[in-house]
Amino acid sequence: MADDYDGQGGQQDDAEQAVGQAAPEEVDAHRGLLGEAMSHLGGQGVDVGGLLGQAGVGTTDPSRMSHGDLVSSTLALARAHPEVMAQVAQRFPQAQGLLGSVLGGAGGGDQSGGALGGLMGRLGL
Repeated sequence: MADDYDGQGGQQDDAEQAVGQAAPEEVDAHRGLLGEAMSHLGGQGVDVGGLLGQAGVGTTDPSRMSHGDLVSSTLALARAHPEVMAQVAQRFPQAQGLLGSVLGGAGGGDQSGGALGGLMGRLGL
């Protein structure tokens, strides 16, 4: 599919760099956002482990995720369930800057796509 970000290494690298350069409390807030989103989706019957596995992430525990896993997980969840990510992100204001960096870095300007663009728009990013 044209909007598969896995093949766009430079954008993934930029997003990973943003996570690596973020303040520890921002990264912790982002981990919390992912954890809550995954919990919510799991409660709705979504196979979160399968979804993240397709993105190349081997764990559903955000505290054990590398920077690359955080980026891949964020992108996978935002593509598949943008409404849940937007809803949960509102409860994690400290994570919204990093979320915007990850989604903006992966989406790339006018190429951001409907789901990611809609999520970013709802977050004001």
